[in-house]
Amino acid sequence: MKAKAANSPQGARGSGDPGGPEFVRLRDRSSVAVRPVSTRDEPALESFLSGLCLEARRLRFFSGGADMTLAAHLVAATGADRFGLVADDEAGVLVGHAVYIQTDEMRAEVAVEVADCMHGLGLGTILVERLAAVAEQRGVRRFVAEVLPENRAMLDVFRDGFDAQLSFRDGTDSVEFATASWRLARGRFGEG
Repeated sequence: MKAKAANSPQGARGSGDPGGPEFVRLRDRSSVAVRPVSTRDEPALESFLSGLCLEARRLRFFSGGADMTLAAHLVAATGADRFGLVADDEAGVLVGHAVYIQTDEMRAEVAVEVADCMHGLGLGTILVERLAAVAEQRGVRRFVAEVLPENRAMLDVFRDGFDAQLSFRDGTDSVEFATASWRLARGRFGEG
């Protein structure tokens, strides 16, 4: 992937928030538009999350029976303690989202989901990378996540793209990495 600015987050403004949509190429050469989430995205997010296969919902929410209306509402919310991104495919259909929610002044929990048909194309890495760049500019230094051990794809994104540290406890893998590692992920994805 070629970035417009190799050492700064794509489209970043002084506030640390990206501007309008950023068009990026995936591994299969298709494009997506990555942009900040807004409350107007809630219906599309609900449709996206509801359209995930049962296994994808279980891996993301630790339950196949999670309330997708509530989940969409939570990931579409905006505020000083959170920031989210969505990705739209070439037809304008929402195919991915990532969000962080601060847990304290320096740390935030990160979550990401990619449409079933988009797995393996690098979209998860792109979303987390862009999200980490914004978080770093906003003063968030560490991302954390809880991931089910069988969610190898997500664990690989965190470990291979961001050099995340993993520890197993209470039935989940706890993941932690520096938001500054967005630079590492951008370089690694660009090499592939």
